[in-house]
Amino acid sequence: MLMTRALLLLAFLLPTSDPIVDAIVKEERDHSRVMEYLDHLVNKIGPRLTSSTRLTEACEWTRGEFEKMGLKARLEEWGTYPVGFDRGPWSAKMISPEPMDLTIGFNAWTAGTSGPVTGPAVLAPETDDELLAVKDKLKGAWVISSSRGPEKYRVAYDEAGIAGVVRSAGGELLLTSGMSKLEWEKLPTRVTVTMIASQHKKIVELLKAQKEVRLTIDIKVEFKQGPIKVYNVIAELPGTEKPDEIVIVGGHIDSWDGATGTTDNGTGVATTLEVARLLTKAGAKPKRTIRFMLWSGEEQGLLGSRAYIRAHPEETPKVSAVLVHDGGTNYVSGIHATEAMAPIFDKAFEPLQGLNPEMAFTVKKSSALPYGIGSDHDSYLGVGVPGFHWLQAGRAKYVFTHHTQHDTFEQAIPEYQRHSATVIAIGALRVADLAELLPRTGLRALAPTKRKMLGVQLDETMQVLELVKDGAAEKAGVKIGDKLLKFNNQLVGDTSVLSESIQKAPKASRLLVQRDGKEMEIPVTIPD
Repeated sequence: MLMTRALLLLAFLLPTSDPIVDAIVKEERDHSRVMEYLDHLVNKIGPRLTSSTRLTEACEWTRGEFEKMGLKARLEEWGTYPVGFDRGPWSAKMISPEPMDLTIGFNAWTAGTSGPVTGPAVLAPETDDELLAVKDKLKGAWVISSSRGPEKYRVAYDEAGIAGVVRSAGGELLLTSGMSKLEWEKLPTRVTVTMIASQHKKIVELLKAQKEVRLTIDIKVEFKQGPIKVYNVIAELPGTEKPDEIVIVGGHIDSWDGATGTTDNGTGVATTLEVARLLTKAGAKPKRTIRFMLWSGEEQGLLGSRAYIRAHPEETPKVSAVLVHDGGTNYVSGIHATEAMAPIFDKAFEPLQGLNPEMAFTVKKSSALPYGIGSDHDSYLGVGVPGFHWLQAGRAKYVFTHHTQHDTFEQAIPEYQRHSATVIAIGALRVADLAELLPRTGLRALAPTKRKMLGVQLDETMQVLELVKDGAAEKAGVKIGDKLLKFNNQLVGDTSVLSESIQKAPKASRLLVQRDGKEMEIPVTIPD
């Protein structure tokens, strides 16, 4: 075993026939800054919700880092938000019948409390008789909802002056999302939080046992009157032979704000910065311009990348490739290629094949580039530009951190981050030095909004964590906690199989789920 590892290390250190590639490998091995970049972004600046002060700070900081490398960098405004939102600290405790710290989350662009609010917990009524029985107890109370959906008695709650609503997450992961379309004159006032299921269940059991439960919840948020400007960050390493042709390297700089936005997508921002540093430090002189782009508004629907494309249609025919790193902290393990691209990539990515045998790199041939993954490369595929979402592999579980309370710096894996930066730097340079632009046959140019959607957020076991309001699954009666087993009689063991099945599905489809230990089939209508 020791000999095997020694040989693997030797293979990693052996020089290639390209001195720039060797310089990139050596620089990352000896002087990596990728984790330093990530630490500053997610720990010093923090989460970067679109419309937040922290996002603007992150855009300005990354522009400054690009400029320190000697690159020409800029912020380009792509739009405005009518209301800005800054999340402050939050906490929750049960103070009786026993003290316990509680784990809660809440959506972006929703109301906070005016300091700590202490009140009794009241089980949400489900019938008119139950409402009548608890009506006098609602003022200042935390209503413990029996589900995550809209409460049946919203009007009664508002009239009574409740402290807020506490929902169950349906599991131990707290997913953060939010609706950003606010008006300054109509800011939200209802406090609604989500609690991990085990703690929510305990409170429900205490209430059903006639115990007096009191909670203290403190949520600090700040709304800012707009217009709030939002930006993409752009820097360039100019091409020496074909400077008007472009290879784009990047990821999205915005994040949800239920944690620090580390694996989605601080890791991609950090590797983009590090790739720029590696290429400049190694003295790379690419034939085509390598552009580093950090888009914002990605989490709200690829807004920054789509807006940039609309604003610069003249560039579209000149973009050879868009290489997006937005798959978390696992190492970059390969890239998809159409039939026409596969032989080109096999040759171009030769230096990556033996870079580190423990983190192998493969070119995966497919009939068309995968589309609808939900990152900024989709925007470019939508206008016929070759867009790539790097394949990734490793021990990290992306679903554990994706949009959850666990998306923190401690989840990032340093050796994977360093390796990914090296792979992306070499890969981008090799694509920029190709004789011709990448072929565009076999691309999927269908607009992303035309994809078929089921409307569910799933964990790694295919259990439903969240339902899209008015989505196909919600309309069909799928519930939080259901486990998806089959779609149109096909086993769906992971989300990629499910996604592919949905794209091929007829309008009238059937979903087999497991609910409360029993299997049941649900008819579902799949909209275009």
